[in-house]
Amino acid sequence: MRDLKKKVVSTTVLFIAGNHDMIRNVTYEELEEGNWPGYLNNRFVDIPNTDIRIIGINGWYDYSFASNVAKSKSDFYHWKQTYWIDSQISQPMSDIERENIVLQELEKQLIAAKNPSKKVIVMTHFVPNQKFIRYTKDFRFWNMANAMMGSVRFQALIDQYAVDSVIFGHIHNRYAPMKIKATWYYNGAVGYHNHHHNEWQSADFITEWQHQLKFIQIN
Repeated sequence: MRDLKKKVVSTTVLFIAGNHDMIRNVTYEELEEGNWPGYLNNRFVDIPNTDIRIIGINGWYDYSFASNVAKSKSDFYHWKQTYWIDSQISQPMSDIERENIVLQELEKQLIAAKNPSKKVIVMTHFVPNQKFIRYTKDFRFWNMANAMMGSVRFQALIDQYAVDSVIFGHIHNRYAPMKIKATWYYNGAVGYHNHHHNEWQSADFITEWQHQLKFIQIN
């Protein structure tokens, strides 16, 4: 974050936390209420001289993207604890309860944006629409992992309030901007580059990041 701000000194940099950030010695309470410069979770920023409001929400999941797998909530939880990186994230409640809090906060922010008739950009980490979820008949691991991707209830709120744009990460597929119903979706995830996975198409982070940048025109 500090390095990015040094490179774009004339630009306001806003950020939220993804699941890999959440394993780095940070508590649930800090993630919810943190006041780091530029941290936007559960907050909003109005862009001066426009009717644009950026709402930040880290997001979470409730297993609903894995509805094609005949498993219980307990099954998904124990699979997560065994195989998924999020098992290292501390939280004082279940995944379902955590997602309920996310949805309550998101709806509160969307309702508040209606009164001044703001055009809303939601910035989140987890997958905001089932269109981006990959289902397969021959890769069981990925079908189980879909449970930790996001929530159809989050998607329903985006549709209900006709959000203008959503910026998200989490999945590492490369998607061009896509419009679904009233909403434009922008995925900017850079993906892995290590000895287990190499998803980059260039040799260094800055170049890969630049290739994944998405621009939203503000009129």
